[in-house]
This record gives sequence, structure tokens and C-alpha cells, in this order.
Amino acid sequence: MQKVTEYLQTWAGNLRRNVSSSVSQLSLKDYIQIVIILGGYALLRPYLLKLAGKFQARDHERELDPNEMSSDAAVSARSLHGQVQVPDDTDEEEGSGTGADWGRGARRRQREMVRRILEAEEKKRVEEAEDSDKDIEEYLA
Repeated sequence: MQKVTEYLQTWAGNLRRNVSSSVSQLSLKDYIQIVIILGGYALLRPYLLKLAGKFQARDHERELDPNEMSSDAAVSARSLHGQVQVPDDTDEEEGSGTGADWGRGARRRQREMVRRILEAEEKKRVEEAEDSDKDIEEYLA
């Protein structure tokens, strides 16, 4: 704990010394530049925020393409059915061992896991469809 307080005291002393020496070396021209920059920022900031707000409002009001998702629309698993495509194995089996090969095994495992999940979901859907067909057949026969 003592070292922490020593570090804080050292940093405070350095900050005080550096700020006082840099402020004492400023000329009138430097003070004028600082005032102009800060004043310009203070005067222009509200107008820039208003302009950015108009652009954002215009973006929110425009019509969405049928293929474009809304930013506030929730994505459900059912809405993605048939749209998810698992990329083929494009990784080469033997790498050079460089940094570019890092994560290759993790990407391959992830693709395999996605494939298994998609296959299980397809199986489940087929079974549900068969069950619903059997239920309908009971009432028709």
C-alpha cells in the first residue's frame, strides 16, 4: 500500500511540474490559439449534433428493403431457417505453422458443430411433420 501512495505522489508531482512549466512557456499567440479552438468547438458542437440528428432521423424514417433487416427487429431461429449456409471446409489440412493458421482447428470445429445442429433441427422438423400427418390421418380415416 505504501508503494501505491509513493507512485501516486510521484505522478502528482510530475503532473504539477509538467503542467506549470508548459503553461509558463505559452506565448500570447498560443493562448489565442487555444481560445479560438475551444470557442469554435463550443459554438459549432450544437449545430453538428443537430445535423447528425437529422441524418439519423432520416435514416430511421426511410423505407426498408425487403431483404434488409430492421435495426430493432428481433431475429428468431425460425426466421433464419433456410437462410443459414455453412461454409465448406476451405482450410488446407497442412499449414505452415504461421500466425495466420491460428484458430483453424477452432473454425473447423465450429463449422462441424453448426452442421450437426442444423442436421438435428432438420431431423426434428421432419419428425414433427410426420407426427402431425399421423394426427391428421386419424381424423380423416
